[in-house]
Amino acid sequence: MAVVIGGVIIIWLGLSMGAAGCRWLGVELHYPARLAAPALLALLETVLFLLFVPGTELLPQSWGWPMAGGLVAAAWLINGSVCALDWHRNRPVKEESVS
Repeated sequence: MAVVIGGVIIIWLGLSMGAAGCRWLGVELHYPARLAAPALLALLETVLFLLFVPGTELLPQSWGWPMAGGLVAAAWLINGSVCALDWHRNRPVKEESVS
């Protein structure tokens, strides 16, 4: 359970600290970069989870890869949701044509 909670904390900290760091530095990402940033973070988290979770001593040997796969799925689900919500809130609205 500690591995799952730690993995979710890493996912949320990555998102929160990335956004806070950009605000602190005064950096405002343009629309495509705001959509790509969570996907790139999910890619980084995927690499980290696949490298470090299967070999941890906190899990039984047979649980390493399934747990890593679950954390990778959670990373893509959470970061993908953030990306999709940002897209939905800020998508360009098509104007209706007047006939």
